[in-house]
Amino acid sequence: MVLVLLALVAACAVQPWSGFPTAVRPELTWPGPPLPARVGFVAEIRGHRDLFEEGGGLRTIGRWLSGPADSGVIRPYAVALHGAGGLLVTDPGRCIVHFFDGPRRRYVALGAELEGGLPSPVGVAALPDGRILVSDSRLGRVLIFDRDGAPQGTFAGPPALTRPAGLAVHPARGEVLIADVAAHRVRVFDLAGRPLREFGGRGDAPGQFNFPTHIAVGADGRIAVCDSMNFRVQVFAPDGAPLRTIGELGDAPGQFAKPKGVALDREGRLIVVEGLHDAVQFFSVEGELLLSIGRPGQAPGEFWLPAGVAYDPATDLLFVADSYNARVQVFRMLGGAGE
Repeated sequence: MVLVLLALVAACAVQPWSGFPTAVRPELTWPGPPLPARVGFVAEIRGHRDLFEEGGGLRTIGRWLSGPADSGVIRPYAVALHGAGGLLVTDPGRCIVHFFDGPRRRYVALGAELEGGLPSPVGVAALPDGRILVSDSRLGRVLIFDRDGAPQGTFAGPPALTRPAGLAVHPARGEVLIADVAAHRVRVFDLAGRPLREFGGRGDAPGQFNFPTHIAVGADGRIAVCDSMNFRVQVFAPDGAPLRTIGELGDAPGQFAKPKGVALDREGRLIVVEGLHDAVQFFSVEGELLLSIGRPGQAPGEFWLPAGVAYDPATDLLFVADSYNARVQVFRMLGGAGE
């Protein structure tokens, strides 16, 4: 009987992880022909089985032996890459952070073991050593989890923070950047959680904010901040000096009504999620609109109140939290986004 059981387990084993898929669906590319394709749809992620494919005809027994994994995404908000092939997704709808640990073929629900879970997880980032930071706006803290997803206490909180939201890590500088929404500032900490400096302040002049939310750091150290209620994105030098302001209030391409997630690709182009008009917009280093993709809907390449975005320079993959469609959509940038 034991030998039979082992054979069944082997037949139901999870197939080896091969990283995120990168092949695009040729019928879902932007812009449309006859222009050359710059962005293509790859896949959608609603749970761990979209990533960790299970093989064999006896998969039901395999799931029974290993235990169920309730990994369904309900309302994804922020996304971040973790190591070589890992994905982190905050989910305020479930009060957890989904950790799809690709290299180890594991799924972990960060915060599930805490009483009441995470009240409002809105930001996530991975430190160079694999530890995970999660900002909870209702708690007013940034929490830290170890490489396996076990809680390790508070990374930063009051009085240094008031209402933390977006997180970004700059490994080369050894810094963690936190968008402090209620303080209208970006706070900068070292990797041990010690405050280093801050920049911003409330206003609409360059370098000032009106409820900053999402934040990203590019390969060259430039910082992009979603200045949400000024309806723009600001780009800063690594030391926080303002460089450029992109966007204004409006409903035309290149304008914003509800700017959300931001990212910088390896060429320095800016990627911005426009939540209200269900689009992702791509800008040149100089701030020129290159391309806009998406429209309201539930089909691939359509959005319903999208929020966070993350870019992987190793694969040119783009991960967009499609919040009210309860999924993360995966796109690939094809030789740039509009040059």
